[in-house]
Amino acid sequence: MVKEMDLTGQDSVDDLPLNYFAGVSSVLDFIRGTAAALAGKSILLIPSTSVDKKTSRIVPQLTGNVVIPMSDVTYVVSEYGAVNLFGKNLQERATAMITLAHPDFREELFDQARRLGLLTMGSRLGESLRRVYPAGLEETRTIGNQSVKFRPAKPVDERRIQEHFYNLDKKDVFSRFFQNKTCFFRDDIEGMCEIDYVKNLTILAVTGEFGFGEVIGIGAYMLEADSNLAEAAFSVSRPWQEKRIAATILRKLAQAAMENGIAGLVAYTEPANTAMRKLFAPLPYSIKTWRDADLLILTCRFDAAAKPPEFRPG
Repeated sequence: MVKEMDLTGQDSVDDLPLNYFAGVSSVLDFIRGTAAALAGKSILLIPSTSVDKKTSRIVPQLTGNVVIPMSDVTYVVSEYGAVNLFGKNLQERATAMITLAHPDFREELFDQARRLGLLTMGSRLGESLRRVYPAGLEETRTIGNQSVKFRPAKPVDERRIQEHFYNLDKKDVFSRFFQNKTCFFRDDIEGMCEIDYVKNLTILAVTGEFGFGEVIGIGAYMLEADSNLAEAAFSVSRPWQEKRIAATILRKLAQAAMENGIAGLVAYTEPANTAMRKLFAPLPYSIKTWRDADLLILTCRFDAAAKPPEFRPG
């Protein structure tokens, strides 16, 4: 466990008031030894605050000596999550470290990160950095001999979400965005990462090593305040289609929306998109479908249960 970490991932572990906390050389040797071991990984634990909760242990700049350089830091864990800093640039490191901080200190850390040049001045503090990450929505499944983790999106997922959309088939891009997009800029992705986990929620399906996994599926809802229904949209990489990726994501979106006081879900798609109809059909709610010009609209309200199938004797 470390005493203090800055926004780049550097660590100070050598002292606490009136107490010699750890030896400098022993800690660094241990970290490098774990990283050099076969299949070894270094993991650093840090409480997000001091014991009295009045100060953050994740700080803009260290007040003590640098004991573990940022180049030796891989996994970092606090009570608010875990991140993998290996290979990350300064902006990605700062964003990741802020997500590990106590929510009461995140806004101040975000402002300091911009002042220090770790984040661009155009960066905005999304609600996802102010709120506590809903870990209860996480789930890991084995699909086709591969481990797939379903979880809410985080601010550090921006680049992976971009890569997912760039790798989509052209037809799937049109189905998701209703246009033939070929570029996905930061502004296009920002709303999926800078979320509030209540009115705007994105669920990812991720495979691969923690911190470097590939996004193979995305589902998101965004609240339409007038109707209290949340618009849902999905995309799944071609090799992973027909494997219930979107169905699992939809179930989690519906669960979260209901718990957050949202009345139901609505989806807008092409009339020829039979996959969306099949996706909504198993939900235990009454599904209504109708055409509006060139759109097919599906709605389900959580207060309207699906009718059981009629029994026909004979």
